[in-house]
Amino acid sequence: MNELPGETEDGEYILEVSGLNVTFHTHRGDIRASQNVSFKIPEGEICVLVGETGSGKSVIGQAILHLLPSSAGVSGNIRYLGKEILSLREKDFSRLRGKEISLIPQNPSGSLDPLMKCKTQISEVMEYVRKIPKDRRDSETMSILAELGFPDPGTVAESYPHELSGGMRQRVATGIAMAAKPRFMVADEPTKGLDYAARKSTIDLFLHLKEDHHDSILMITHDLELAQTVGDTVGVLYSGEIVEFGRCVDVFSDPKHPYTKGLIAALPKNGMNAMPGMCPGLTDLPKGCYFYDRCPEQCEPGETIHPDLDLSVYYDPTENRGRCVRCHMS
Repeated sequence: MNELPGETEDGEYILEVSGLNVTFHTHRGDIRASQNVSFKIPEGEICVLVGETGSGKSVIGQAILHLLPSSAGVSGNIRYLGKEILSLREKDFSRLRGKEISLIPQNPSGSLDPLMKCKTQISEVMEYVRKIPKDRRDSETMSILAELGFPDPGTVAESYPHELSGGMRQRVATGIAMAAKPRFMVADEPTKGLDYAARKSTIDLFLHLKEDHHDSILMITHDLELAQTVGDTVGVLYSGEIVEFGRCVDVFSDPKHPYTKGLIAALPKNGMNAMPGMCPGLTDLPKGCYFYDRCPEQCEPGETIHPDLDLSVYYDPTENRGRCVRCHMS
């Protein structure tokens, strides 16, 4: 099978990532933050990348958005609607960022201007990106806030960020991204640091974007419940590489990689059974399977031979979807 994870036979891909490598050069050695990462996202779907802190999730989003530091070594290909964008100069990519490709940041408190009313922060995107006339911006802002589930959009529009709860600020940040009417969004840890009520509100928001808008989104999160609830496909990352990829319904109901099984077993509803050990340092990765020292199913090849991501494993010809696992035992 030649398909990359997420492949469909006839659908148009909003984003295609192929062989993405990101390396940070430091005095302590090279940090291999992303290694040969490949996946595709069909238009109108939500693809979720999950994994522990330091697994390389956010680096992929930063590479797509050209937000990596200039010192980072980057190779591979990223295609947006078939056009290679990883190699674009900043001047050229700036015509896409914030317009066709938008970011929903993980820290709305830090990304929102504390001295500017929420309506102004949303409407200025319409002014500078879409060139919407002033007499239409207020009504469009109210429409976005209402669509985001605010029962009183007028009050929120006149509020400053500090006057809102964490979940409300997350919705406003999402509204700023939506104001440009992008074709693709990157949502970076949208539930991080939120309390239970705010987290539930954010999950409801992304369900709305999925079911009513059919938005194309790459979501980066450590929140497995969020991934399972809103995602179409999920990629599980460990030490900078994908170890399992498939449809959310398949991966969460029948995980194949021992690491995926460990993440799911550690959920509160499953008894919070924490995995032993820690991820290996990205400057000194082992020769064999990166998960070998923590794996409850240690196999002899895993000690010295690094497993490939087998794209032919668990392939479903009826859906033409790749289900792939990086494991000698698969």
